[in-house]
Amino acid sequence: MSFTDYETALSNSLSLGSILILTALGLAITFGVMRVINMAHGDMMMLGAYTAFVMTDSNAMGILVRNLGGLLGKDWRTDFGLHFNLYYAIPAAFLVTAVVGFLLEICLVRFLYKRPLDSLLATWGAGMIIQQVVKLLFGANLQPMHLPEALQEGWTIGHLTIPRYRVFIAGITLLCLLAVYLWFYRTSFGLKIRAVVQNRPMASAMGISTRRVDSVTFAFASGLAGVAGCILAHLYNIKYTMGNDYIVDAFMVVILGGMGQLAGSIGGGAIIGSGNSVVEKLLGNTSMAKVVVLVLVIVFIFIRPSGLFASKERTYD
Repeated sequence: MSFTDYETALSNSLSLGSILILTALGLAITFGVMRVINMAHGDMMMLGAYTAFVMTDSNAMGILVRNLGGLLGKDWRTDFGLHFNLYYAIPAAFLVTAVVGFLLEICLVRFLYKRPLDSLLATWGAGMIIQQVVKLLFGANLQPMHLPEALQEGWTIGHLTIPRYRVFIAGITLLCLLAVYLWFYRTSFGLKIRAVVQNRPMASAMGISTRRVDSVTFAFASGLAGVAGCILAHLYNIKYTMGNDYIVDAFMVVILGGMGQLAGSIGGGAIIGSGNSVVEKLLGNTSMAKVVVLVLVIVFIFIRPSGLFASKERTYD
């Protein structure tokens, strides 16, 4: 590879790895606490992207109102639009997807605990419903996003140019990791979460509301996916099926790192994000790069089924 290829691979690794870490972190939290495989997690990511679109694009509200009016047989139009920037869109994406995740848990997921196949199919169906609702409200067209001017340029270090936005993505990921660490290990609610993970019946007997822990944790994990979708939206055009493009890679990260292991999600995201970028530059083909990385992950899982970080057995199930 030329120096330019190395530069591009490094830049792509920084952003793709960060996005995969954020997405997989939510999956790892959900599985670690509730043993639920959430197939709608990619669609939470998509909701975060569309939340950013509504917050930052002046035409978004017009598209939403026009399509909503069309569904009701009305000719509704508006010139009103929100003009917030990315910095406001990130917390908004977290809040919107967290609320949707909370509702999904209390209305559907909590009735399917200890039924892994049922929960997998149910969340997959819920994800399909979310996709179709977004398609009806915003249409099937790709929606472009715009970066703040401060993040459009890059920093030059010698012959190396690093785009500011990709560094910004890594910074947001680090902040989210810090927030997860502080929440889990420096708050009373985090102590309750760890108690539920270790021994759910005993935690319930000690007066901890396991249902509340489940719903809040599920909402928080969904919010992380929303943040990932928000920052991803400003790299590429967004579409209602964009969650499908990343959910497989996110599950690969979780499996590679170890099911339910937060540290494993960080390591797995960095490895797969870097691997995809480097192999893509070597082969010059995105699809072939994904196949090669997938094969390598499968080989690794055969050698070490528990993943990079071996998961400890829990005392219940």
